[in-house]
Amino acid sequence: MTRSFHCFGLFLLAGFVVASLSTGTRPLQAQQKAPVVPPTFPTLTTPATLGAKPGSTVELTLTGTNLLDATSVWTSFPCQTTIAAEQKDAAKLKVKFVVPADAAVGFHTFRVATKIGVSNLRPFVVDDLPEVEEKPGNNKKETAQVVAAPCVILGTATVEAADYFRVPVKAGQPITIEAVGRRLGSAIDPVIILSDAKGQEIPGLYADDTPGLQTDARVQYTPVTDGEIVVEIRDTTYRGGADFTYRLRIGNFAGATAAFPLAVERGKKTDVGFAGMGLDGVKPVSVTAGAGIEVVNVAPVRAGGSSGWPVPVMVHDYPESVEVEPNNEIAKANALPVPGGISAKFAEKSDVDFFKVAGKKGQKLLLSVLTYELNAPTEVFLRVLDAKGAELAKSNPQLAGVRLEYTPAADGEFFIACEQTNYTHGPNEVYHLSVQAVLPEFTVILGLDRTEVPLGVGGKIPIAGIVRANGFAAAVDLTFVGVDGVTGTVSIPPAANPKPEAPLFLNITAKAGSKLGAYVGRIEAKAMIDGKPVVKVLASIDLAKAALGGIPTPPQEMTTQVAVAIVPEPPFALELKLDAVTVVKGGVLKGKIVAKRGDKFTEEIAIAAVTVPAMAVPKLVPIKKAELEAIVELSIPATVPAGATAVQFKGTAKVNGKDVVMTTPPLTITVTEVPKK
Repeated sequence: MTRSFHCFGLFLLAGFVVASLSTGTRPLQAQQKAPVVPPTFPTLTTPATLGAKPGSTVELTLTGTNLLDATSVWTSFPCQTTIAAEQKDAAKLKVKFVVPADAAVGFHTFRVATKIGVSNLRPFVVDDLPEVEEKPGNNKKETAQVVAAPCVILGTATVEAADYFRVPVKAGQPITIEAVGRRLGSAIDPVIILSDAKGQEIPGLYADDTPGLQTDARVQYTPVTDGEIVVEIRDTTYRGGADFTYRLRIGNFAGATAAFPLAVERGKKTDVGFAGMGLDGVKPVSVTAGAGIEVVNVAPVRAGGSSGWPVPVMVHDYPESVEVEPNNEIAKANALPVPGGISAKFAEKSDVDFFKVAGKKGQKLLLSVLTYELNAPTEVFLRVLDAKGAELAKSNPQLAGVRLEYTPAADGEFFIACEQTNYTHGPNEVYHLSVQAVLPEFTVILGLDRTEVPLGVGGKIPIAGIVRANGFAAAVDLTFVGVDGVTGTVSIPPAANPKPEAPLFLNITAKAGSKLGAYVGRIEAKAMIDGKPVVKVLASIDLAKAALGGIPTPPQEMTTQVAVAIVPEPPFALELKLDAVTVVKGGVLKGKIVAKRGDKFTEEIAIAAVTVPAMAVPKLVPIKKAELEAIVELSIPATVPAGATAVQFKGTAKVNGKDVVMTTPPLTITVTEVPKK
């Protein structure tokens, strides 16, 4: 077996977008390739339906690769986990989860750490409904599996087939049937169809791509007589397989589309209600969010029923309010401060909402709307008007996102008119509008959201780029926070422009004696903007999407995870030292690879290239037994493209009969053209 420590973020990785969550507006975006994870890191493929009830203890088998030598299982909620003593299968790991009684219903995540690295995130669902396993032979109405509500059925869609379940119902007792699949990262695009006890479809009780559920489906029904219904669930195009898992929730629970209000002010106690159909008997939830919290999930609970699926509420540092009707004309416009946010809805047909803002001459403002990010299906069209109703600016429905920059020509009030682009209305049609001053802005691009941190050596997260806008030219200080005893900092200078092929690195270290295992923190970015310190929590949006099967809008709290695996101190570490970091085409780079040997480790270390410029020719020799360095040379052909690139080498040695692989921290070199005579 080869045992590899990929220290210092070994592979030079193409980055994914990391966006600020601090403003509640759509951040700058940058197109990046998917990151490449070291092949020895553990990978989880556990089905998305994995979960347990609050207050329960379950023994589950996790599946994936490289799961030997597991040291811990991290969960995003308080949960005691115990790994089985015997581990013989790299593709399976038995773990006991002790879920506390007060665990929040909804979507959580977990990761596994080994002595090599830390895994990708996978969903873990906490649900207060009794679990029922789907049984074979339920692919016809006549052989529908009989289940009793309330329950949640753990199922898997079959190719070219549907699954059927027969459910007893009572007259006048509401019942909700909801498929949770795509929201967990499953490949299924579910359809739900209800039939009566005789197998006849009940008119209007069909759900496909229910608004706000990211292609999941939900049906709400109140029977008029006692009896039975047959619930059909399948993929919309009859696909199926191991990745097409679902949780089919059935019971007397509320099905909220979104929270309302959609955002709250940090530190301020706010009663949050819900938007959607069938919310009778559901009381608001009191929310108070403190420092470091960017989003809160709230679940609708109907008296005498089970919990509905939770919905997100954004947390902002500026004042938040709720629309007050009537505001369908300029004279009745609701006031909106700068900065400020307001939650509103298109409740009536042809509803137009007006808001007034006190503008200052020359101050550029950003008008931004959040909908899909918070589960709302609403399409909003913005117009800026003067006091007489004359149009001054408008949003572009052809662009992704609803945001509009406007600069008042004089001091005084201007008005914002919000309309539903598709002219629809109803309890689902909610949105959040904010107005803020346009300030210098930046987005940091990371190379990876996880790394290993060997004791005594440390690890690195590659910083693959920064996007600057609105004149931003300051330094950005990045800090890894949230894990006791684990620290990491790096400063991106004002003029620096890291690239995937020549990144900077966030150095991460663990204090001596730290316990091996998986830990998850976040990266905060601090910069001076307009003379004031601004701190942003970075969000790995694209990587979260990839981890959840390409889900369009991943839960925002999942996007801020940066995971580290504290691993044992390696028997040796390597460092590349070059005589120079600039080389002319056709020239030769010279240097040496220096080894730091642990106690009693004296074996020879074979050296090989990991990353060098295309067509460059390395000349390498091993670090001989008991020696501490070896010469390295790198010939740069005239055909190598000019510019910055990274150089990295690895060393392999035998330790207790096993191969151990270590790498040098990457160095950035610059290839230049041959000077003209």
